[in-house]
Amino acid sequence: MTSTPSQLGPLHFLASVISDIDNDNDKSLGKHSPSAYEFPNLGSSSPISDSLPTPFLQDMVNLHTPYRSTKAHQIVEQRVLRHSTSSKHISSPDTNFVPFIRHNSAKRTRKAVESNLSSRIQMKKRRKDLMDKATKIKSLDNSPVNERQLLVLRMVYDEITMYPCESWMVLIAIIINRAYKQVKNWFSNERQKDRSGESVPLETEDGDKVRLRASALETCQEWSDSFFEEVIMIYNYRIQRGSLRAII
Repeated sequence: MTSTPSQLGPLHFLASVISDIDNDNDKSLGKHSPSAYEFPNLGSSSPISDSLPTPFLQDMVNLHTPYRSTKAHQIVEQRVLRHSTSSKHISSPDTNFVPFIRHNSAKRTRKAVESNLSSRIQMKKRRKDLMDKATKIKSLDNSPVNERQLLVLRMVYDEITMYPCESWMVLIAIIINRAYKQVKNWFSNERQKDRSGESVPLETEDGDKVRLRASALETCQEWSDSFFEEVIMIYNYRIQRGSLRAII
């Protein structure tokens, strides 16, 4: 008896759907050869072109949220963080305005505030637990990343962000089984090599300040720890599944 979607966890179900979509595209990739999963040179960065489609992120959004934006500048007006280098440049007439903070004129009820506080506490605890787990991962400092790890890191850097926040780097480290410090250093080294490509500041659903690739922001506005985790887990799963098929 096969499991129905309702019996599977959300990530497993999404991974199954995404993988099925890949079957329709396998013909364009040829036989399942290792060349389909070859990696770019470690010494160079390959930022995606503005005209290059991002089918993986598009597929993720279709499954994760019904809302999609079509123009980056519209997103910037609605969701991008308002910020300045000095208080003299704050253009908002509201003297209570604080940069990088969302302002909602509607009054929150006590119940809503308590619920939000409880969620914050749970999120901090989960992040602490994940950080503890990530820092316990052992990998040699001078050992190069393997093919699967590099593909995941490269995808995040080229298609999502050059500046992942701490919680996102922790998730990457756990999913690809690489020491957190090494993941952090990898992004730092890549930024020193090449920072080309547009990055747009945004406040995530969890309240973190990040700078996303414009293409990632066009694809989805509702970035959060949970959505980022789903993207990375499914992408990592696809690589593993593809590698297994290539061996078979």
